[in-house]
Amino acid sequence: MNDKSLHLTNEKKLKTKNIKDADNSNGGWSKFLTMLQELGKVLQFPIAVLPFAAILNRFGALGIGYTSETVEGTLVITNQVGYWISLIIQIPGSIPFDNLPLLFAIGCAFGLAKDHRGEVALVAVIFYLALAGLTAEGTLPNMIYGKTLTFTDENGISFSKLLYVQILKSNENGTETVISGGAYVLSTGVLGGIVTGCLSAYIYNRLQNIKLPTALSFFGGRRFVPMVALTAAIPVAFAFAIIWPWIQLGLISFGTAVANPENPAVAIPGTTIYAILNRLLLPFGLHQIMNTFFWFQMPVSGNVVQPGFGSNPIIGTETEIIMGDINAFASGISTSGLFQSGFFPIMMGGLPMAAVAMIMTSDKENRKEIAGFLGGVAGVSFLSGITEPLEFSFVFIAPVLLGVHAGLTGIFMAITTSMKIQIGFGFSAGFIDFAASLPQSWALANARDSVISNPLWILVLTAAAGATYYFVFYFTIKGMNLATPGRNVTNESIKTKENFDKNKKQTVSSGDKYEVMADKIVKAIGKDNFVSIDNCATRLRLILKDNSTIDDALIKSAGTYGIKRLGNESLQIVVGSDVEHTANALRKILNH
Repeated sequence: MNDKSLHLTNEKKLKTKNIKDADNSNGGWSKFLTMLQELGKVLQFPIAVLPFAAILNRFGALGIGYTSETVEGTLVITNQVGYWISLIIQIPGSIPFDNLPLLFAIGCAFGLAKDHRGEVALVAVIFYLALAGLTAEGTLPNMIYGKTLTFTDENGISFSKLLYVQILKSNENGTETVISGGAYVLSTGVLGGIVTGCLSAYIYNRLQNIKLPTALSFFGGRRFVPMVALTAAIPVAFAFAIIWPWIQLGLISFGTAVANPENPAVAIPGTTIYAILNRLLLPFGLHQIMNTFFWFQMPVSGNVVQPGFGSNPIIGTETEIIMGDINAFASGISTSGLFQSGFFPIMMGGLPMAAVAMIMTSDKENRKEIAGFLGGVAGVSFLSGITEPLEFSFVFIAPVLLGVHAGLTGIFMAITTSMKIQIGFGFSAGFIDFAASLPQSWALANARDSVISNPLWILVLTAAAGATYYFVFYFTIKGMNLATPGRNVTNESIKTKENFDKNKKQTVSSGDKYEVMADKIVKAIGKDNFVSIDNCATRLRLILKDNSTIDDALIKSAGTYGIKRLGNESLQIVVGSDVEHTANALRKILNH
């Protein structure tokens, strides 16, 4: 072989290596994105229990407030029947909020386990309770940091700033405050639940089929997993005890600054940036991970305000710290709700009117059909705050509208924060949650003695958001000639739809609409191409052998709202809030 041939051979080898390296790099990034999305999906499990719980909790608390009062530290029941009925309603509603970390541990473990068996939930419970016990007051954190960064209360008792928050009280003339004690605030919270849930699933997936010697065979397989989890809880607890106090100290400072209506210079940009990122991350399913921090982990401090419509709300005298804005609002914390209020005008008014704009800009011959499916999802958005089907109807075919949507969401979040409107939700920012949250939000506004903070302004902002979205979307779609649903329909897509309608007439009698949709999806993808089938609140999450060979037009003609590829294997299909029925139909066809 001459030098020239050797050079060409080496060059070819180098090119081949570079291509493989690039593929490995892309594959690694794709796998990482898929893992994050899988985590975002399983976070839906524990969140799904909150809507009804929030309604019970808030109306129960409202009834307790009207049927009892506290006189010199003693509870006095003024209406026996009303009080006990309210208490029976409120306690079940408060249970999910009081045990959110445990729910996240169970949800993550069950969702990430390969076979979704119940044993992994038991492992997660054991793992989380061990972690919570080892990081509670008087355990590992006290051993490590009990005498670090201390402060002393009025009785000369020393507390660590890393582990305790000081309780401040005004003296008799009301001009000074004194430290009257310390409350232990270190908590792994929802993050601890997520970590233990993920680790439980990992251990379970790795060791569920382990075989032990005959004498110990009873403890093999799935019975071996809880023992490993209990053992693993010790080093995990040590890691949290060493690292988490410093992180939580920063989080408390961050939460005190940002989640505070009285600090608009920080609160307005903080909530605005959060709202914009929340919508921009939506197509990738990563917004749930960010939401988990702000809604369930970020410390929010303030006084407890009892819900009600009276002009003189009952306000607690001591500062409390609650983890997460949703939890804090459910507990009536005086500074809560800022990271939720701005979504109500968008989901109740903005997005429904964006749907109207898309209907009015569609081709006339398609307008009736487009109004049929966009009108339905617009109604869902207004009532329940479930917006993904509507957002995905434009996000992939006209991405510029996602940028417009994110920017407008940030603007209205800034407006509600500057007005100091505080209103929260159990699931999403629809009218149902607005009505359920009204008594608590009203009390928070009265506690501030601010007319501009009254939650009824949300209705005015909803109308303003609706008008803004309609005109901005209408002229953006027209001006940029965007191919939103039913607009600029090509002959090929019409032919595909005609074929689908014809085929649907032939097959619909053999199954319901979900079976028909699933049948089209299987034909578009290919039976042998499926690896796994899963779903979140509105999307099918499929793992395929190859996602580049599917028939996108056939999937869209089946009545879906959008398609998203991630890497070479992951495929997401936006179906709507009834996606679970389609997933079940898919599994039935494929016998998964």
